[in-house]
Amino acid sequence: MLTIASLAFAGASPAAANLTKFSPNNKAYAYTSSSDKLVNVWQQKSGYSHADYYRTASSGTQRHLWNKSGVNTTVTSGSGSAVFKLRVCEWVKDNDDICSGWDTN
Repeated sequence: MLTIASLAFAGASPAAANLTKFSPNNKAYAYTSSSDKLVNVWQQKSGYSHADYYRTASSGTQRHLWNKSGVNTTVTSGSGSAVFKLRVCEWVKDNDDICSGWDTN
């Protein structure tokens, strides 16, 4: 599964990403780009997902970026200060979301 995802991202240039996380069931992938100033969430399988992240300029504020656009879509945050902490979660209706661990710089 990871090999397929790696090939899918070859054109998306994830090598430039510093923070990366796959969701626990590999439904989504979150990564930073543009010197950690952008957050991206790729929805790999059906469902909804979101990235939770923290930026250096507001280190106590947890931010969220949702992808509700469907399979094989990517959403990207606006630019800001560098992201230093990132995780990705699979949305679970009426329950706690299933989240990866945190990746940090």
